[in-house]
Amino acid sequence: MFARMAITSILCTLYMWWAEVDHFPLGQKGVRKLLMARGFGGFFGLLGIYYSLQYLPLAEATVITFLAPIVACWACSILIHEPFTRTEQMAGLLSLLGVVLIARPASFFFSDTLETSAAIAIGDTIPTANATTNSQQASVEQVASSQRLVAIGVALIGVFGAATAYTTIRMIGQRAHPLISVNYFAAWTTLVATAVLLFVPGMNFQLPSGYKQWGYLVFLGVCGFVMQLLLTAGLSYEKSSRATNMVYTNMLFALAFDKIVFDTTLGTLSIVGSSLILGSALYVAVQQDPSKKLKTSERMPADEEEGLSSEDGDIRTGTEGDGDILRGVQEVQLRTMRV
Repeated sequence: MFARMAITSILCTLYMWWAEVDHFPLGQKGVRKLLMARGFGGFFGLLGIYYSLQYLPLAEATVITFLAPIVACWACSILIHEPFTRTEQMAGLLSLLGVVLIARPASFFFSDTLETSAAIAIGDTIPTANATTNSQQASVEQVASSQRLVAIGVALIGVFGAATAYTTIRMIGQRAHPLISVNYFAAWTTLVATAVLLFVPGMNFQLPSGYKQWGYLVFLGVCGFVMQLLLTAGLSYEKSSRATNMVYTNMLFALAFDKIVFDTTLGTLSIVGSSLILGSALYVAVQQDPSKKLKTSERMPADEEEGLSSEDGDIRTGTEGDGDILRGVQEVQLRTMRV
């Protein structure tokens, strides 16, 4: 968290200083409270996933994390009255179902045994010589039930934190540059992580050893910076139900990189889950915004009224012109009679 958010904060600050972004670095006074809430919620969202991964299997932690987009859509529909249609709700639920099919948490699919849990960790993929998953799953099996419940609770707090971040970004809209919002999140997380490293016993700061680890660290920070920037910009310009549904496509990229890096082969359930996510994302992306339809329908009667009023004006103008002609003819006739 410290390395990723520190690099993100440095990149945000340098770019906004170089580009002379308006209201840098704190943003407009009217949205500073929302920006602080965005940073606060984003920190807890990140903390929830990092903490839960220590005591929960990756599959279960992933499924809990992906509850955040749906919660954010409901919050936006209540707080800022954004439309959240039935079709968008169904698309979100189908995407979440796709995540479940890909991750396959042990509590959803199989009995709670060590052999089954190891199979869940591997999934229906065909791994290469990589024993990391098995060792991680074995350590998860040794976690006490109390630690597991605490991890689930922290993960749910992370869900509400991420939903808070999504909702506040949407409420801020275009009143603040996306990088200002990202910088609030990154700076707050860096400060908290620094305090933990300094004052919590057993937490030591270690520098990377070798150019390879430094390269991985810098690459992680740059990718995190780009991801946060694009996510914030998307939520600023598009309504939450459409933008947050795109978050589910993370699973598709994860599966693709899993194939490229670790040479794993997708199974049937993973293919079905990927299809659900991709189909839902495409449907939401191409669907026309109902609010735009409403605005268009409201403008049409106004245009018709303007057209009718202009026609009436033409008629009245024509009548007045005919009257002028008649009066001119009568004046000529009177002059003729006098002569």
